[in-house]
This record gives sequence, structure tokens and C-alpha cells, in this order.
Amino acid sequence: MSSSVDEYIEKVIKQGDDGSELLAGLCAPTLKNSEHVDVIFNGMSGLAVLRIPDNYNVVAHTSLGDPDKLDAVEHTASLMDNLYRDAEVINSKPLALIDVIDASVGRKETVRKIGETLVDRANENRVAIINGELAILGNRVKYEANVSGTLIGLVPKSLLPGVYERKDARFVVFDPQGKAVHGNSDGVGTKTEFYERAGWFERALYDSLAMKLDDSSKNGARARAVFDTIERSGEVYPEILDREASRLGKKMGFEYVLVYRDAGSRLQGWREGAPVFNVGGSAITVIDEEYLKNPLIPREGDYVVAIRGWPNPRSNGITDKRRTMIRIFGNNWHETREGRMFLEFLAEPSTVFYPVFNELIDSKIATSVTHMSGGALEGKFAKPLAKQGLYAALERIYEADWRELAIAGFSFTPAEAAYAKWPMGNEGYITTKKPDEAIAIIEKYKLYAKTVGQLEKAKNGRTGVELIGIKGSKGENVYFSGR
Repeated sequence: MSSSVDEYIEKVIKQGDDGSELLAGLCAPTLKNSEHVDVIFNGMSGLAVLRIPDNYNVVAHTSLGDPDKLDAVEHTASLMDNLYRDAEVINSKPLALIDVIDASVGRKETVRKIGETLVDRANENRVAIINGELAILGNRVKYEANVSGTLIGLVPKSLLPGVYERKDARFVVFDPQGKAVHGNSDGVGTKTEFYERAGWFERALYDSLAMKLDDSSKNGARARAVFDTIERSGEVYPEILDREASRLGKKMGFEYVLVYRDAGSRLQGWREGAPVFNVGGSAITVIDEEYLKNPLIPREGDYVVAIRGWPNPRSNGITDKRRTMIRIFGNNWHETREGRMFLEFLAEPSTVFYPVFNELIDSKIATSVTHMSGGALEGKFAKPLAKQGLYAALERIYEADWRELAIAGFSFTPAEAAYAKWPMGNEGYITTKKPDEAIAIIEKYKLYAKTVGQLEKAKNGRTGVELIGIKGSKGENVYFSGR
């Protein structure tokens, strides 16, 4: 085991005590459970990867907590029981867990008891918790939280790569070919309500892939298996979702597995009796040693290129938009003429940048890539720039869709708040020394791109991102320091 594991654990535990940081602090000591864990620091805050022995393949599988276990601790413990039982079915040696916690409110005491349960059950089998996701879904989750997870393990090389089904569980086996193994989790969040109202359930798969895979690209990671759990109640049809998952997985080069669970009373839709579903899971990836040693880092003099696909709200800041639509047009807003115009935008899936990001990275054109998910400009772009002591004045960025602007107006949301939580017409940004070549590659994927700025050293102590000509509530340019 790398000596950097102890250093990483110490740093994570000291970070703070909000929900995600609390979970990270609780789970970090489990990294010492496995000799196969290594923490990479080169230019990164810390990335826990698995080093797989040459005579083994990797197996991954996912499960959920039992829906009839209403207590959060019992529900979480049942998830671990399910995962360990499935590991025995395929005779794998469990190594690592990636979890997803979809909480109703996310109270600190709830997060703590779920985290402690995960840790206790991970310690029993010497499993490392290498990553996780905490999402707050409000009243869509009826009880304290719904918990799911993906277990990564070892199997002999004699079990060849592929997808296996045994005793109602599905497994993906792959050969990491000497590369480090990692994984990250995310989900669609409350945007699924728009798909429920429209009846376009399969579109949620794009959002789930975008949230996981576009994050994976930032580390130079490549997906080998993607798992999504589909909690459902009512008429949500697996055959349609499975067909779309198979098509997307083949198109992007990985196995895409959906696992279904009847949610019972655990989920609440936009009205009683309406179909309701929740989508979230994990991407299991491999990372080439080159990207571990030379991570993507924006540098002074790089150009900033804004990138977008068809207008859509991506999958962040959705709760505010849901509330605004109900407040303005009523609970059945999607059935009104005006509401249907908004639904066409709100139920448009996120652009999955993973293929174009990968080409930009592999061709050495992009020095960094980012997409506007949770935290939008402040957390996803300004913060990485600030870490490198950089500043960007962005001009002529793409305009937000008129419906996004209208929702901001309806909800009295000032520009600084809107750009902090919503994409506002700009789904992602890349940094590059060759903007013309970058734009040519992006446009090949039928996406839009343009140069909007250039990176400088911190300017008068200002780091991060300033939006030139976009005024906040105090009449000044919207600015995010990233600090």
C-alpha cells in the first residue's frame, strides 16, 4: 500500500463537516483495508485508485438497500448484505465500494449514521470505500435516504471479460490491462420529475452518463463498466431503458448495466399515483499511468473555449426550477400550453461530452476539461483555476435559453446566483493552447464551441472567473473567485 494513503486520510478528515465532507472523513480510514489502494497526489487533491495484480481480472456489480427496510441503518446494512451475497455468487474477492446516498434532507445525524454503517460493514470484509455521492432529493425521497452501491472485486483470469447473470445479479468482468482502476458515482437527481411528466424515461440515462462520465474525463479515465440503479414505482418500462442503455454503451465503448428495484413507498412523484423513478449509479474506470503522472492542468496563456449542445438545463439546480414551474403554472403545469413550451427545454437531456472530451485529451489539444454539473461555474471551473493561481475574464459566452432566463426572472434569481447553480447556456469549458484545432474537433461531434477568454496569472489578487458584461445584483460583473 502506498504511504500516501495515510497522508490522504489525514487531509480528508480535516476538511470539514458538511454532508459530503463528513462522509469522506468517515470513509477515508477504510482505504487502509486493502493493500491494493494507492493515492495519487500529482497535481490532484488526492485520487484513490486500485492496483490490480496481473493474474486477476476486475469484477463489478451493483445493488440497492432493501426497500422495506425503512430505518436508515437497517436499509444501509441490507445494501452491504446484498453486495457481499452477490460477491459470493461469482466467487470474487471484494476490494472496494463506491456508494450513492440519495437523501430527503441530508441531516448531519442521518449522514453520519449511514456513513458509520457503511464503514462498519466495509471493515468486516476489509473493503475500501474509494468514492461516493451524496444527493439531496427533497420530498421525492419519502424516508431518510435511499442507498445503493457498486462493489469492485477480483476474479481469476479464467473468468473472461463480459457480462454475467447469476441468481438475479448482473456482473461485469474486465481486464484492466495494467492500468489503475477507479470509479465515481452520480445520478440524475430531481430532474427525473420532468421525464415523468413528459413520459420520456429513457432520456434520464443521458443525464446519468453525463454526470459520471464527463467527470471521469477530467482525470483521463476511461469507463469499462457503468451501472445505474433504477428505483421505480408505476409504469416505468425496463425494456425501453435496457434497449437505450445497450445502444449507448456500445456507442461509447463500455458495458452499461441497469439494475431495477420496485421502490414501494420510498419515492414520491409529482402527484399521487403517477409513475416515479430515480436513477443513479457508478462508472468503473481505468486510468493510464501517463495521466496519473501528468494530470490535466490549466496553465497561464491557455485559451478558454465554451462548449454546448442542444439547449438543456443539464442536471443541476433542478429543484428550484421544479418549484418555480409549480408556483407560476400550478401542479399540472406541464399540461398547460405555456408549461409544455418550458417542458420541451426542461426535459431535454444533458449533452454527454465524454467522447469529445476523450478525443481532445488523447490528441493533446485540451489541457483541462470541465462540465457544468453541481456547483456550476464556481465549483467546477473557478475553483480549479484558483488552485493554479489563474484568472479568466470570459466574454461573449453563450446566451442562456429564453426559458432559463424566464425561470430566473420568475424566481427573482440574480445573475450571480443563476450562474452559480445553472449552466445558463454554457454546458462546459475546455482550456487549450490550440483553440482553432479544439473547435474543429468539437464541431465534428455536432456541438457548438467558441473561444471566450484566455487564462492569466491572478490579477490584482483575483483568481477564478469573471463574466464580462453580465451584471449581478450590485451592478458589477458576475465574478467567482474559486476560493
